[in-house]
Amino acid sequence: MSLRAKLLLVALSILALPWAGWQFVRQMETLLRQGQEQALLASAEALARGVAVRPGGLPAAGDSWFVHPLDFAPRLDGEDSDWRGATAVPLAFGAPRPWVRVVAGRANERLHLWISVDDTSAQRGDAHWPADLAFDRLHLRLQGRGGDLALRLANASPGELRVAGEDGLPPPVRVEGAWREREGGYDIELALPQDFSVRAIGLRVQDVDAGGEKRFAGTLDAAGQVRPAPLHGFLASLEPALQALAPEGMRVRVADREGWVLARAGELRADESEEDILPWRRGLYRALLFRDVTATADEPPMARRLVRAEVARAVAGTPAVAWRRDPAGARLLLSAAVPLEVAGQTRGALLIERSNSEVLLLTDQAFSGLLGVSLVAFLASGGIILLFATRLGQRIRRLRDAAEHALDREGRVTPFPRTNARDEIGDLSRSFARLLDQVAAYTDYLRSLSGKLSHELNTPLAIVRTSLDNLDDARLDPQARVVVARARDGVERMGHLVRTMSEVTRIEHAIEAAEAEDLDLHALLRGCAEAYEALLAPRSLQLELPAGPLPLRAAPELLVQALDKLVDNARGFTPEAGWVRLSAAREEGGVRIALANQGPLLPETMRGRLFDSLVSLRDSSQRAEGAAHLGFGLYVVRLVADLHRGHAEARNLPAGDGVEFVLHLRGMP
Repeated sequence: MSLRAKLLLVALSILALPWAGWQFVRQMETLLRQGQEQALLASAEALARGVAVRPGGLPAAGDSWFVHPLDFAPRLDGEDSDWRGATAVPLAFGAPRPWVRVVAGRANERLHLWISVDDTSAQRGDAHWPADLAFDRLHLRLQGRGGDLALRLANASPGELRVAGEDGLPPPVRVEGAWREREGGYDIELALPQDFSVRAIGLRVQDVDAGGEKRFAGTLDAAGQVRPAPLHGFLASLEPALQALAPEGMRVRVADREGWVLARAGELRADESEEDILPWRRGLYRALLFRDVTATADEPPMARRLVRAEVARAVAGTPAVAWRRDPAGARLLLSAAVPLEVAGQTRGALLIERSNSEVLLLTDQAFSGLLGVSLVAFLASGGIILLFATRLGQRIRRLRDAAEHALDREGRVTPFPRTNARDEIGDLSRSFARLLDQVAAYTDYLRSLSGKLSHELNTPLAIVRTSLDNLDDARLDPQARVVVARARDGVERMGHLVRTMSEVTRIEHAIEAAEAEDLDLHALLRGCAEAYEALLAPRSLQLELPAGPLPLRAAPELLVQALDKLVDNARGFTPEAGWVRLSAAREEGGVRIALANQGPLLPETMRGRLFDSLVSLRDSSQRAEGAAHLGFGLYVVRLVADLHRGHAEARNLPAGDGVEFVLHLRGMP
């Protein structure tokens, strides 16, 4: 992975900024919701205190009957199909398994009752029968402005309801109703007179089985006597007060201890986020911010009964709040329920609700600002890091290129670029420059060493040679003359070495001072080949030149010296019966000169080092007349090739019968 990619990867750490911002937004949203909960609870408690100061119409502290408001009077036929759902949650009596269900309703100022009794053993009789007879019957005790009224309800057969007083005589008021037999029991539906105002109702149901055993259920006290329970219903008179006290944009409902709605006021404010927030963002907030809210507000606004956990807790005496999702949008609905207490007794619960669209709008504003700031910060930081990584990569690549080209093909040190940068890369480049300066100084010393040695060795060699000449004139025994001859041979070898080193030094100086001229390489090679035939004899020389001239701008003396070195090298390795081939050809950008010879192959490990100074593959048998060989010949060939903007190479012939040395020349500038 490149340095720029690594720095870009590190730049991704800036994504922690929007993550931290998002956590802040969530925390802010949570705190805002808690603040709304406390504020709504305070509003609910204030409303509850305002309602409690006028407790008229609120349910009594003990058991009471809720009277459902009916849109129209039901047909008195014993069926509950026209009670518009009011019988879905009746008052139940009888233990341990309730077997009596009662519902009270009011329509056209008349009180209606629907009573359903489960009875598997029918023991029927009419209401006017004597009370000491054992048969199924109901006792109603009504309390109103005119006093108490006790009624007996019983039918020997289905049809019009039979009603009598407790003494079996006709009642003082006319009660209309119907007795309907059904499988497993019977149902009674009745209506009291319109002008008969009832404040409390007591009920006792007597069920007699086939053996004469009796069971009772209803509003009974511990002694089994009928205890009337007060009635309460929808309080339309309370709604103006609630409407005046309810905060704007909130919905308030008052419920009794069973959850039946007594009064309602206010409406929820419309969701302002529907137009201000894009749908995908509403969905995002709903998925991320409202994950802890699982309940859905599926209760209709005009519901008659509130079946909610917070209402149940409020009835139990503990204020409670709850959050619900609005099924029609992304907003939340917050509801708070508090107990309605009068004189220390809980008479019901007050529920207040509000929309949470403000939280959503604030969250959207915060999220939009966070998203914009994070995007700008990320782009700015990413751009700066990318620019820095690009600049850093370029500097490192330049340092790498300079290090790769610090040494040329001849081993000479090229100037290393220095930088004034005060960072680590600048320090590294200056360290490289100082190191290469030392290498260049040492290389120059090695290059001039041969000339210095040849100059310094000439004088002692001359002294030794003169001394040996003087010994030749002396009278020496044969054994001493052999030793002197060996010494003279060694001196001659050392002289050859000194001359060779001097020659290389002269060639290097000649290369530096060489002047280019335009020449025909075809004629030059042909003339050299004529001179090499006698030198290489008895070996055969093959000349392969293209038709026509080979123009090249070059230094002819240096080219001839390079060819002399190659021919001398080929002569030393080619057997006497072998062959040497000199060829030339045009190539792209210049000329190719090749000298091939039959003989041993080049070791693979030495192919890249043959043209270095002081490298030789000759053994004693391949040295002309036992002369020392320092390996300067091919080094001179490389210097000449470099002078002509080319290079030299050596390879084994494909047939495996010899080697080939090639000069690729482009000409001097």
